[in-house]
Amino acid sequence: MLPFPFVFREAADPRIFVSSRQPERSIVNQRILILSCLAWALSGCLYSTQHFHTGVLMPEGHGEATFGIGRQPRWDCSASADSLHPQACNQDGSGSEKVSQSDVPQVSLDYRLGIADHVGPFPGAELQWHLEAPTNPASLEFALNVAMPAWGGMRHMLGAGWGIGAWADNSLFLQYAASRRVGLPLFFANTRLTLLATQMPRVLKDDFARALPSDRVLVLQTGFGARFPLPHAPLAPDFLVPQFNVSYPQIPAGDRDFRRADIPPLQWDMNLGLGWDW
Repeated sequence: MLPFPFVFREAADPRIFVSSRQPERSIVNQRILILSCLAWALSGCLYSTQHFHTGVLMPEGHGEATFGIGRQPRWDCSASADSLHPQACNQDGSGSEKVSQSDVPQVSLDYRLGIADHVGPFPGAELQWHLEAPTNPASLEFALNVAMPAWGGMRHMLGAGWGIGAWADNSLFLQYAASRRVGLPLFFANTRLTLLATQMPRVLKDDFARALPSDRVLVLQTGFGARFPLPHAPLAPDFLVPQFNVSYPQIPAGDRDFRRADIPPLQWDMNLGLGWDW
């Protein structure tokens, strides 16, 4: 009886055996490739813009979900990419390849959960989960936020987190928000500094014989907005929050690389959020 990993192949010499592991390895490699493609498709590395941070944290045991909608600028090139020798659009700067912009709808889902009312010197802490798409193609972020002592009627928050990257590295960010209530509306400002994960179009043209290429950049974002409470109704949102956000430098979304000189340095976004508290 032959061992399982081997099969008999008819030949002139009956002592010739061949391993049956080669087809198995091929199947395994195909599955790894498919799973890698799925992982790439389900994880993104571009920054998010629909933050809606007001500086007010959730009390311990309370949660808040916010659905956001806005727009995502998408950049396109008049010439198709060369899959064998990828390069940036209009790489020579001659203008023979035209760069154009279009806007696509962008949505987000944000969830925050208060985990403590006091953590050392901080009067509160919460966990945050954020999903936003399309952002090349989607961004999934996790953060820990802590409340800062209030002063002069102002509420403050500090946070740190990371976003899943599609390449060998991930995005890391620090964020701050402050707000003050004027009547019913809560007016706020927030800012975020992100060490952005490597964007795949920036490294696909590199030499993969060396260590995994890395091309990271710091992105600064600032937002302003107001949170308005809504009349209570079953299943209806509890609040409405418009926010204006600016990002610098702008990193283009899409499957092409672009020269920094062809992309405006600032990206602006007007977003609208609807939220539920419980």
